[in-house]
Amino acid sequence: MNANSKIVVLGGGSWGATIASHLAQKGFSVTIWEFLQSQVDQMVRTRSLSFLPQLKIPGSVQITSDMAKALDGATTVFSVIPSQFVRATWKKVNAFSPALQWAVSLSKGIDVESLKRMSEVIEEECPKIKGKVIAVSGPSHAEEVAIGIPTAVVAACSNKSLAEEVQETLATPAFRVYTHSDPIGVEISGSLKNIFAIACGACDGLQLGDNTKSALITRGLNEMAKLGVRMGAKQVTFFGLAGMGDLVVTCLSQHSRNRLLGEKIGQGKSVPAALKEMTMVTEGYPTAKSAYQLTQKYGCDCPIITEIYQVLYEGKAIRESVQDLLSRPVHEESESEEWLNGFSPTTSKVKPFPR
Repeated sequence: MNANSKIVVLGGGSWGATIASHLAQKGFSVTIWEFLQSQVDQMVRTRSLSFLPQLKIPGSVQITSDMAKALDGATTVFSVIPSQFVRATWKKVNAFSPALQWAVSLSKGIDVESLKRMSEVIEEECPKIKGKVIAVSGPSHAEEVAIGIPTAVVAACSNKSLAEEVQETLATPAFRVYTHSDPIGVEISGSLKNIFAIACGACDGLQLGDNTKSALITRGLNEMAKLGVRMGAKQVTFFGLAGMGDLVVTCLSQHSRNRLLGEKIGQGKSVPAALKEMTMVTEGYPTAKSAYQLTQKYGCDCPIITEIYQVLYEGKAIRESVQDLLSRPVHEESESEEWLNGFSPTTSKVKPFPR
């Protein structure tokens, strides 16, 4: 990619501002578009974010809330906005981006209405780049990338040359980028891992210990892969950076907003009260609803997804969910071919978890 090419980063949150700063440090011409004028004013004035003080936004980065101005002459867009705003934002992008050649999606979520992945939503709203949206995902907390802590992610696209172009655009010695040919698996992994992070946070709130969290992470990976394969993903994707890597860091890290939401619920706060205390968007909350709908659509038995959905949206008590998970029928860990066919075991139940 030509260093003189104009890159627009949609979203001035922690990850968007970090990606924009990273690209600017590599010598690219970068503009951040942010919807909230107050946040634009703060970034222009302080070259930082109150919730990410370790990030220093280079002076070369332009920051604006004017989309037409931001997209004027832009050939590449990095989409780093909450999943629930992707469709509405890209409707506007399509009207202001005649020079756009390809886009990179770093949003992690599933469209609530259509149950489509973010790259699919972008392509629907901006048909000129159909087949030219690359998904970037992996274990990459902005708090660590902002200060140069070594990080590895994947750039996924069915078009190998485009994935390689994003790899070259983003890669540095401290930010390693692998190419990937399975955007379905990469995007599903990046979305679903947030649900299991809420579950692991609830374990922390309930003080259930590391054994329980380890089991949740492992069985969560199983559910991610099972549903993902049904949707057309490759099973091996879920055991790489976008799958297991991102799942582990989101479930265990102090930086994880989704884990923190679950912890608050585990401590006894109501879901509305816990959400109100969150200072930034928690993607796992809307994704839990979308993921549950996907399990119904594809006929997948995903008990952790189901329980978290019921806690978040149906008022089920978190302790009751833990009991119901542990009281499920026992069966082989690896279900072979039946595993991919939504096998539902019918063997004897274990004793209920003590309240």
